[in-house]
Amino acid sequence: MYEVGIDENQRHYAHSAKINGIAWSYFTIIWPSMTLLFGIYVYFVLQQKLPFHPLAIYAGMSLLTILAYSRDKRAARLGTWRTTELRLHIFEILGGWPGALLAQRCYRHKSRKIKYQITFWLIIASHGVLWYYALTHQDIYQPYQQAVTEKARSFVNQAREEIRHLSGMINSKDVLTNVDHSETIEQIKTGRRSIIIPDKQLHIVKGVVKEIRPREGVIVSIQLGTGILDKSTLVNDFPTRFMQGELIQVAIHTIQMRGNKERIELILVEKNGT
Repeated sequence: MYEVGIDENQRHYAHSAKINGIAWSYFTIIWPSMTLLFGIYVYFVLQQKLPFHPLAIYAGMSLLTILAYSRDKRAARLGTWRTTELRLHIFEILGGWPGALLAQRCYRHKSRKIKYQITFWLIIASHGVLWYYALTHQDIYQPYQQAVTEKARSFVNQAREEIRHLSGMINSKDVLTNVDHSETIEQIKTGRRSIIIPDKQLHIVKGVVKEIRPREGVIVSIQLGTGILDKSTLVNDFPTRFMQGELIQVAIHTIQMRGNKERIELILVEKNGT
């Protein structure tokens, strides 16, 4: 919706324009689609199901450049802080010139500024010369491509190993588990102590008795921090069965976060020397 007015030169123009709903254009659909496709490609490259290609750098930088053009165009309309032309040119130099070309046409931004356009087309020409040299001297180019590909694969494999290692640590500690192991635990009570034979999935560690609390249980210091043997898992006269500084073996039942505090619940496996 808009109103038609007449300027001082008796020319008609639109003013007080309002957009009802969403202003759709083909570019509104193209950019998210390109972003989605690029994300899918990166995923398959990380999974080593697709090879890495240098053109992917152009695609990724083009998406960033389009975003930079969009923000600069919006800032120009609102009169807020602008993106410098130097930064836009840097994006173009790093491979974002295809996205810049598309953004200039769709946003009608920077397309009429002659100085900017001269620099922009010089950047495109330099990329053309670079690709021409690379394609006509593949004996020089291919070793660099293979080296970059190997570096990328090495980085991906290292990242995978780190993720697997962290996952293994989390699983071994049984962090934030909701699984109830009580049905798979056999408890044997003797006259001297209570021994728990835990499920194989529980992580058994060595600990030192730190404090004995008759109303709560036994506080034990382990490698992960400080845990508690709940009184419900011990014999009734447990306060007389433990000594401060005593070495015991415990199984980590659960590790729970309550606010900013970590609570490690333990199960007694065996007391040292008994």
